[in-house]
Amino acid sequence: MDDTPVTPAAKRGRPPKAKTLDTAASAVAVKAEPLKKAATEAASDAAADVESTAKGLSAQIKPIKEQAEKAAKAAAEKLNAVDWKAHIDPIKEQAGKTAKSAAGVAKDKTGTAMQSLSKLIADTAATVDAKLGPQYGDYARQAAEQVAGAADSLDNKDVDQLMAEARDFVRKSPAVAIGAAAVVGFVLMRLAKGSDDKA
Repeated sequence: MDDTPVTPAAKRGRPPKAKTLDTAASAVAVKAEPLKKAATEAASDAAADVESTAKGLSAQIKPIKEQAEKAAKAAAEKLNAVDWKAHIDPIKEQAGKTAKSAAGVAKDKTGTAMQSLSKLIADTAATVDAKLGPQYGDYARQAAEQVAGAADSLDNKDVDQLMAEARDFVRKSPAVAIGAAAVVGFVLMRLAKGSDDKA
């Protein structure tokens, strides 16, 4: 068998398989080359379009951005230029005057109410003597004197002195101050409710 020469497959009537595949692949590659080139060019054109659009938008946005920055800077300068203390001080002073005036009116009304209460207690002391005994009438008279003394003390002091005394009292005994404030608030509410009912 060694003596027999090998006949190539092409001569035997069959095409060689490896060459056929290579030929088909190269034909596909040759056909794909224009598609690849067209796709690359299209992508390159699209990228160029996107880049030019971005540059155009950036050019349009830049003046708007500069304008907004200038407006923000101008607004900040205006806010910093305003002397807020000069605007607030008169308002604060007016509020202080109004509060002091209201406190003066409240002090006068409280003093008058305490004088009336003292007179009422003193007037009922005789009735207490008759009904419960002289010892209880004396308690009523002492209470009337205490309320009258507190009313006189209240009338003799101005609002600033009363505020200073109130601050000192609150500092020394905050629990008593809170309780007293609650009682006073309750009494004032009842008085206000009573005056509303009469109206």
